[in-house]
Order: sequence, then C-alpha cells, then structure tokens
Amino acid sequence: MSSAAAAATINTIAQWLNYVLAIPMITVGFIGAILTIIVFKQQKLFRRNPSIVYLLSGAIMTTIHLPTVYLQSILVEGFQLGLYNTNDIACRERNYLFYVTTVAAISYPCWAAFDQYASTHREAKFRHYWSSIRFARLAIIGTVIFWTIIYFPLIFVSSSINNVCIVRDGPYRIFHAYILTPIVFIMGPITLTTIFTLGTIRNLRSSAFSNRHDRLAKQIRRMLIPQLIILAIFGIPFGIDSVYQDITRNVQKDILRQAIEHLFAEITRVIYHVIFVSTFYIYLYMSNDVRKIMSRLIHRYIKKNDVVPFNISSGKAISMRIIRSTSVSNQYR
Repeated sequence: MSSAAAAATINTIAQWLNYVLAIPMITVGFIGAILTIIVFKQQKLFRRNPSIVYLLSGAIMTTIHLPTVYLQSILVEGFQLGLYNTNDIACRERNYLFYVTTVAAISYPCWAAFDQYASTHREAKFRHYWSSIRFARLAIIGTVIFWTIIYFPLIFVSSSINNVCIVRDGPYRIFHAYILTPIVFIMGPITLTTIFTLGTIRNLRSSAFSNRHDRLAKQIRRMLIPQLIILAIFGIPFGIDSVYQDITRNVQKDILRQAIEHLFAEITRVIYHVIFVSTFYIYLYMSNDVRKIMSRLIHRYIKKNDVVPFNISSGKAISMRIIRSTSVSNQYR
C-alpha cells in the first residue's frame, strides 16, 4: 500500500471516530449534564453542600462546552466543514471558548476535592470559612473570571492561516504551549487531586473526625474520587499531544505522518471528553440519593402520562394508563 493510500485510510478512520464515538458522546454527555443539574437542584440538602455546588457548576459548564465547542470540532473533523478553519472570527471564538469552558469545567472537581479537605479539617475556623456556600460561590465566580482573563489574549493571537486555525507565534504562544497547557492538563489535576485527597484521608483518620462520617459526605466522596481519577489520568494524553503539536508545527511532514498525527489527536480528544461525559453516570452508580431522586423523577414522569377519567354514575375517579395508538388501532380491527 502506498503512503497516499495509507494516509487516506487513516484519515477515514479519524472521520469515523467522530461518527461512531464523538457524536454519541456529545449526546450522552449533554443529557447527563442536564440530568446532573436537575438532580442536584431537586434536594435542598444537596444545594446546601459546597462540594455539590462545585460539581453542579461543572455540569453547567459542560452543558455549554459540549454543544458549542466540541460539536464545532466534530463538524470540522468529521464532516469537513470549514467553520473555524476558514474564518478568523470563528477561529478566535472557538479557541477562546474551548479553553475557558474546558479549564473551568475541570477546575470545579478540583475545588470539590479541596472542599472535602477543608470540611474535614481539625480547626473549626478553617472549616467554617473554607468549606462554606459563601466561599464556594466566590470560588465559582472567581474561577470563571480568572480563566477568562488568562485566556483572553487567545482572541488576538488566533487566526486562520492556510485553512488551519492556529495560535500565531509570539510570547503568549510559548507561554500557552509550554507552561499553561502542561500545568492545566497534566500536572495541575494530578497534583491538586492527590494533595487534597490524601489530606482528606489524613483528616478522616484523625480522632477529631472519627464520628463525623455522615452519609451524605460519604456519598460525595464516593462520587468524587472516580471523577478525580478520570480527570487526572485522561488529561495526560491530550496535554502531551498539544505540546507535541506545537513543538513540531514547523517540521516538514509527509502525508502519512500528518494522517497518523491527526488520528492520534482525534483519539486523545475523544479520550479527554470522557471526563465530561462520564460524570453523571458515575454519580448515578455511586450515590444512593442520586438513584432515588432519578427514580422519583421517572415515576413522576410516568404518572403524568396516566389518564384519570371521572366516572359520572359512581362519582369516582378511575385510573387508566394511556394506551398507545397502535394498540388501540389493533383492538378495533
């Protein structure tokens, strides 16, 4: 097989990754994020817990990221539409929104891990200040503002050149590629989640907190730990690929190498978005309260589809389940 034929085959595989995996992932992830918001807002106890408030904020950011940013990437890579590769304004919007929404979304589980550490701290003053709804709200707003400012220069240094959306050469590109990206996607999540998780375990083992293992706190930790593990591990390939792409951006590459690198980039992007897609289903599996709330919501939805006609002769309501149109038509044949 020639290099051109091999490259064409690899590019076809990369396209099919978008059809087979990426599109279903957006759908499942978006539904999961919406359900997370609904479930967490159903119970007052959830709304008063700072860790849940952080996770709720992450779900809200996911509902923005998946349809507005990841969908653009699928349309470009899977369906060969121009969008941000052919228009400077679209390129700047895509790069800016991609990093702000992505980094904000992965920051909130790290804040939740910090809250678990703070809420189990020995000092009451430390707990009351750092593990509070007031501080959580400040942290959530501050996180968005911080990343909005940090990535603001992307609006001015992004452009479409030769039908490719890139970050132009300059000091910010170097800062973004070799400092910000490794910290945000590789070292930061691993370091923060490890420090706060180990700190929480150490606090829980202390005698001061031997009797503070309430049921909700245990469930939150059960939900949070798998999410943090996925966040810490699945971001590594994406971060490495981003740095590699920048290092080799000026290297002459044949079509086969370009195809292989493009396929690897698509694989790392799909792997990375597992972070966004899996959260609700982790919560559903790990938390009894989440399952109970979902059960009540489903039961409530089913009850809305029941018809309760009134029997005039007896004056009693008769409960009758809706009969599908196909069943009715079959009955009178």
